[in-house]
Amino acid sequence: MTSIVFIADTHGAHREIDVPKADILIHCGDFMTHGNIGELNDFNAWLGELPHSKKVVCAGNHDWAMERMPKEAQALLTNCIYLQDNKAKVGDLTVYCSPWSPRFCDWAFNLDYWDAEAKWDLIYPDTDILVTHGPPHGILDRTREGRDVGCPFLMKKILNIRPKIHAFGHIHEGFGRVNKYGVRFVNASIMTRDYEPKNRAMLCKINSKPTQDDRVLWGTGVS
Repeated sequence: MTSIVFIADTHGAHREIDVPKADILIHCGDFMTHGNIGELNDFNAWLGELPHSKKVVCAGNHDWAMERMPKEAQALLTNCIYLQDNKAKVGDLTVYCSPWSPRFCDWAFNLDYWDAEAKWDLIYPDTDILVTHGPPHGILDRTREGRDVGCPFLMKKILNIRPKIHAFGHIHEGFGRVNKYGVRFVNASIMTRDYEPKNRAMLCKINSKPTQDDRVLWGTGVS
């Protein structure tokens, strides 16, 4: 079994949160607030202080540096595997990351509706853990106003490839986890809707090699 801890939407408050030990740490985007190089350097330094042997990072809509100066910004992330519309083998697991989410107030990595399906078609069918910043439609994507704002084309792709886990953030009030359609979904937002880092990191154990016992075991005490 491989242990994985998921976090998202730390918005610069990464030093204020408790990150459980695990084999792999995955950040699902919005590790910055203003998206500048100073925030990026501090986040990278913090990653270097963590004990996890493997760390994977996806960007989000607040992570402007990753979109505006991708080559320079990615070079500064020396303490993790940064993936953008790409996959990597992390141990025995194939992890794919994509930072995009439906357009909202012209933030970074905004995706217009008519471009969405082509973007999600880039996801590899052998993906074990899918990491996107934004949620799929109808899964842990409901805002405080009662709107489901996730992407329907992303949901369509997930139903097609059925990853073991789909992890995301973006909609802070959607924090939680649910098993549906044979997929384990997790909204790992650390920040609440009011931008308080009160939510706990999501810890799980997963069979990294195909077996009859293909469970995902979520850690006890994770709210």
